[in-house]
Amino acid sequence: HNGIMVDACGRALGKRLPKWKRYGNSSLPYTYGCGKTAVVVEDCVSAAIVGATDRLGCQDGGVYVGVAVLGTSLSEVHKKYLSQFETVIIALDPDALPKTLQFAKELRGYVNNVKVLRLTDDLKYRNPTDIENLNTLGET
Repeated sequence: HNGIMVDACGRALGKRLPKWKRYGNSSLPYTYGCGKTAVVVEDCVSAAIVGATDRLGCQDGGVYVGVAVLGTSLSEVHKKYLSQFETVIIALDPDALPKTLQFAKELRGYVNNVKVLRLTDDLKYRNPTDIENLNTLGET
């Protein structure tokens, strides 16, 4: 903003911790896209893929907002941000099923319609079956 970095996100390329690093003061999650359905994912790349999966285009109301958690838990800020959506789909990586179910349980107090998408691969790899399942779940 006006030549000043407000917020940014980076990822370690090796086995360094933390894997994801936020630069800036924003406590809001990384988001991409527009729509009435939020899709909670683990990382920025997956959030961008989800937001780009938008079937109608933002000018027509949009479909998905990819929301990257960038960590292992949902903060109170994440929950309050997600409460603005009619539907939230939890779509974490396949190896994170327990965390997926925990997120769904936590969000039920904030969002009326919480759904879980069980993935075969990380969304950033655009597996056609996972994208089709996302679209199907988003329509129901």
